[in-house]
Amino acid sequence: MSALHRPRPRVVVLALAVVLAAELGGIAVGTRGAWAGGPPAALTAAASAPAPVAPAEAASRAVPSHRSAARTLAVTAGAVAAAVAPRERVSVSRAAAVRPAVASAVRATVVEKSRAPVYRGRNHVWIPALGINRSVSAFPCSRSRPPDNYVYRWGCAGRNNVYLMGHAHSVFKPLHDAFVSGRLRKGMKVYYADATGRVRTYAVSWWKTTRPTTSASWAWAAQSRPSMTLQTCVGANSAFRLMVRLVAAD
Repeated sequence: MSALHRPRPRVVVLALAVVLAAELGGIAVGTRGAWAGGPPAALTAAASAPAPVAPAEAASRAVPSHRSAARTLAVTAGAVAAAVAPRERVSVSRAAAVRPAVASAVRATVVEKSRAPVYRGRNHVWIPALGINRSVSAFPCSRSRPPDNYVYRWGCAGRNNVYLMGHAHSVFKPLHDAFVSGRLRKGMKVYYADATGRVRTYAVSWWKTTRPTTSASWAWAAQSRPSMTLQTCVGANSAFRLMVRLVAAD
């Protein structure tokens, strides 16, 4: 072999050293993105802080051989694995700890949403869609004094007709506002607890406005099936009455 071709292996080794240096630099850059705050101390020490060598050895180590370059890569790969493995184990253990808690929260949410509201009481009315939750007072048919700011059950209504009335500016304002805004809907549920504590469900069937005269006696007339009538005022100066008819849904 001529003297011209003898340095070739050294040139190849130098190229390999450059490639290894680039790969190590790539590993350092990649791991910096994988851990917040920079790479682990073990990886930093392995990649950027090689053990010091004596001056006499420095010249011989300047261009490593194929075998030493392979050993360097193996040592560095071992350092990377040692640094990454603990963090992976921590991540797996944390995920294992979080999963049961998340699953429990999901189950609790599902159970909570699946529970139907329970209505209990006496002389009480609930209209969940309108946010109405009120006690009901008696309004005898013989009473001549105007109603106060309560929900009343009127004693003049006929059989099978639970007749509840209230002012549009107070206790039945949500009912008034729902009618005016067009939010009153057929099928809207009303729950009523009578004096004995029996709770019954009613659903809106229809509604109508009328003048407050005896011509509206159909509103408080007896019904052939268990029904309910809600009454409140509407119009300028409360000139009309809103009559909402409901039928028993249970």
